[in-house]
Parts: sequence; structure tokens; C-alpha cells
Amino acid sequence: MGTKFSAEDACAYEALDRLLFRQWDPIGVSDMEGSADDEYRAYLPEFWRLVRSGSTETQIAEYLSEIERDRIEFETSDEHRLDIARKAIALVATWRLAVRP
Repeated sequence: MGTKFSAEDACAYEALDRLLFRQWDPIGVSDMEGSADDEYRAYLPEFWRLVRSGSTETQIAEYLSEIERDRIEFETSDEHRLDIARKAIALVATWRLAVRP
């Protein structure tokens, strides 16, 4: 991760990592036997920053679109990226609620 996180943030960060790998997965590597679960980890710090800072689902989806277009060169759909953005926002919100005293 490179940055020190609270235990709660570390759990949310890891959950976002799993979301990118298992559900966003534009090249379908999560279905391949022996696939590396760190395939999209290079995109995670910025994804985390966007989700954690309160970016809109459209802004988050645009980040995913840029990755797909400029780095992976394989695009999913606008609907899929928005769905992932919504799930990421909900996931982090759930973690925030879970750790409130």
C-alpha cells in the first residue's frame, strides 16, 4: 500500500482492490486459473483517493474509462464503470459507518 492506514481504512482499501479485480476486471483475468490478483493494483491508489475524497460516481467512472482507454486498451461499458463506481462509494461508506463509535 505504501501509506499507513488505520485498520478500518486498510480493510476498505483491500475491499476496493477486490472490487477492481473481481468485478471491474476489463480484461477478464479474474476468471483465469492461476491469475494474479494484483492485476489492477497499480490503479488502486488513485481509485482509493477518488472514492475516499467524495468524488462523484461519474468522476470515478471516468477514471476507470481513462485506464481502459489509455493503458489497458480494452473498454467495458459506461454502465459497467458507473456500477463499479457506485459499489466503491457504497463500500467505503459502509466501512465509515461500521467504524463510527
